[in-house]
Amino acid sequence: MMSPLPTRAQFEITYRCNIHCVHCYTDPFNTPGQVRRELAFEEILRIFDELREAGVLWMLLTGGEAVVHPRFKEIYREAKTRGFIVSLFSNGTTITDDMADFLASDPPFQLEVSCHGATNSVFDQITQIPGSFLRFQEGIRRILARGLPLKIKTKAMKENRHELMKIKEFIEGLGLDFNPNTTIQPRLNGDLSSTDHRLLPDEIVELEFGNFLDAEEKACSPKEEKHSSETFLQPPSHDRLFRCGCGTNAVVINPYGVVRSCTFTTRPAFDLKEMTLQSAWEKLVHEIRNARYAPEVPCRVCPVYLLCGKNPAMAVHEAGSVQAPVEHFCGVAYGKAERLTKGSSSVVYS
Repeated sequence: MMSPLPTRAQFEITYRCNIHCVHCYTDPFNTPGQVRRELAFEEILRIFDELREAGVLWMLLTGGEAVVHPRFKEIYREAKTRGFIVSLFSNGTTITDDMADFLASDPPFQLEVSCHGATNSVFDQITQIPGSFLRFQEGIRRILARGLPLKIKTKAMKENRHELMKIKEFIEGLGLDFNPNTTIQPRLNGDLSSTDHRLLPDEIVELEFGNFLDAEEKACSPKEEKHSSETFLQPPSHDRLFRCGCGTNAVVINPYGVVRSCTFTTRPAFDLKEMTLQSAWEKLVHEIRNARYAPEVPCRVCPVYLLCGKNPAMAVHEAGSVQAPVEHFCGVAYGKAERLTKGSSSVVYS
């Protein structure tokens, strides 16, 4: 029996970017040599057609920085023409008046922009490009002036921990919600330098129990008012390796035409230049649903697995095996479990 086809697609149309964020998972591919590997415009359109045939409705265009693709406007129009509900991720620094006018002429469903800091020093330290905070602010001003559907999100990390309250005040001052996220994964090539910028597990717990969770993290975390400790403090009833939504209704396609199951998952993966989307999807789902933990692996019987953000495909880089525990995520999960058992407390930011 064929698996249901995906309804959502994230298309990373380029790994080119005008900034080099210290925590970015794609930045190692932001080089001239890697750019030459990227799909031709015609190949992107062919994949669009296959996605439409499969019944994909929601399309996220991202990168790298999608807007810097030399044919971004054409790609965006073609996605819209095919009937996809298109959202766009951007760093905001590339939103010129011309680009803002272009997007306003046929707005995306949502435009998500990352805010890394509330001051020049912190923002530019994270992007590693002087003047990026000023360009970010100009981009936000242009987006708001045209009434585009904006969401601002923030990756909480060591560099901006001390000014998260200022970031919150800046974003809420624009009439928007503050959306922090604490998950930083290894880079897609296995480089672990991005993880050096993670908050410590106890800092993450403090943030999350100070009601600063973003919508995605809240959706993945048990709600105190609805769940007793017995609900989530128990070992899993199955031995599946992937305990998330991988292999259900979404695919991620990189700039080289390789399809995988999520943003940070590098395996399993299949090349759409060599097979159809339907064939790739069936193989993807089969591998994900049949990947299993060995009985003796600690993660197999972990009582706090519902609170854990471990990504098996990335665990191979951090812990040497897709099955091995990742110390950072163990610390976060057990810290959350302790708080949920004892009750949460609010956090005061300096």
